[in-house]
Amino acid sequence: MSDPSSLEQDPARPLRRSGGHEARSATRRAPPATLPPQGMPGGAYRPLSDADVQRILKAAYRVLETIGMGLIGDMPDGAKAILANGAGLSPDNRILIPQSMVEDALALVPRSWTLYGTDAARSIEIAPGKAHYGTAGGAVNILDSKTGRYRDTTLADLYDMARLVDTLPHIRWCYRTPIARDMETVELLDINTAYGLVRGTSKPLGITLGSAANVRAVVKLFDLVLGREGQFRKTPCAHMVQGAGVPPLRFAADRCLIKEEAIRQGFPIMIASAPQAGATSPAALAGTLVQVTAESLAGIVYANAVSPGCPLTFAPWPFVSDLRTGAMSGGSGEQALLMAGAAQIGLHLGIPCSVAAGMADSKLPDAQSGYEKACTTLLAGQAGASMVHEAAGMHASLMGCSLESFVIDNDMLGSVLRTIRGIEVNEELLSVDVIRDVVIGGPGHYLGSAQTLEVMQTEYHYPSLSDRETPSVWEQKGSKDIFERAREYVAKVLAEHHPGYIDRRLDEKIRSLFDIRLPPRP
Repeated sequence: MSDPSSLEQDPARPLRRSGGHEARSATRRAPPATLPPQGMPGGAYRPLSDADVQRILKAAYRVLETIGMGLIGDMPDGAKAILANGAGLSPDNRILIPQSMVEDALALVPRSWTLYGTDAARSIEIAPGKAHYGTAGGAVNILDSKTGRYRDTTLADLYDMARLVDTLPHIRWCYRTPIARDMETVELLDINTAYGLVRGTSKPLGITLGSAANVRAVVKLFDLVLGREGQFRKTPCAHMVQGAGVPPLRFAADRCLIKEEAIRQGFPIMIASAPQAGATSPAALAGTLVQVTAESLAGIVYANAVSPGCPLTFAPWPFVSDLRTGAMSGGSGEQALLMAGAAQIGLHLGIPCSVAAGMADSKLPDAQSGYEKACTTLLAGQAGASMVHEAAGMHASLMGCSLESFVIDNDMLGSVLRTIRGIEVNEELLSVDVIRDVVIGGPGHYLGSAQTLEVMQTEYHYPSLSDRETPSVWEQKGSKDIFERAREYVAKVLAEHHPGYIDRRLDEKIRSLFDIRLPPRP
């Protein structure tokens, strides 16, 4: 089991060439280089042809022009701005958005932006086709690894999740996964969620907030942590998933007000739409892609009506229903295809794109969970998503989470990212001279080759948790499965990893301004 403090390696530190068994063993034990801030280049997997992408976009434009977006509640300022900018209003009060308005809004979307960590070295660039994986969700239950049963999620669980994610290198941001159900009000929930995240990790954060007033309060907290008023707007350390509306094809006034305030306060926004095929979008997969694309594009128009050129990500999150029961299926092959198709459309538009993948239907970190998560996360990254949310820890179709799964999924994501990086080909790596030296007068194998030592860390990914021992060695070490090894890792991190990202003086000031329910650091 790896020490949490050793999981990430300085990428500037060179690998040393040395011979001998012990040197080779040390090289194998060395942690992988830190992932680049710009992400891994995706886009190799294309579930849609170019013609199909064009047909889906054309249909989405037609939907916005002829069907438009309805409105739940009073008309918010952003909707009024869309109408003032040239959208029409149908006889049944639906906002009809012309294709030219969508194209104008797309032209304003930043092609890349930075999601900052409170530790600047952990910041990441969000750009088209460069894959990053992170958490999200709103789990209301958490798996108790001792009892094997689910229980309600708490603020302590959220803080433990943040501390754990802080040590897992392939999970690039920490969006709140468990909901702190022990908070009595939305105000307490939002401020304590923000505090628990920023205290637990210096990685970029993600948060969902329940009111415009809470947006302002959380920004004030982040400014305190970042050192000065207005700093969050300059270096936003958290992003927000804010729905484009309520499927099918409606803006919701209460959500729009939160989105407007978040944009004004400087939050990068995931312009998300999450219809469920067969329930709130067509059962036909192509039809769901048309609707979710239209809804997300409408959200981009809305955001740019509030603040032209604000940092955002096109976030079509089409979900799937098991049509036998109507229940959501987060780990199905259809789910993988839909999210990959959505990512391909985002890549075609040339703007950052987020999709959701990794939401196992399985209730446990078992074989079902493994194949569901691997299939969905792999296809999403390979298809060109910039951000893959829900990529770790999630179970029960978003209803549950598991601390052990964050650790297991981190291992999986390391392998997924390795496939996205692909195979580098150059004269040196074609290895003709190396083959000649080994075959002609050489030892007949490559185990001691200088090239083997040189590429051990650049060509290969070494999981920190997965078992690759022989059966006899595995048995000698206790015959533990991956869940047992993950449970040991979680226990070690939670016992030993108490990061001091908020010092005592700052913590006292925060507590004087907000009702913080987590106890102070010991």
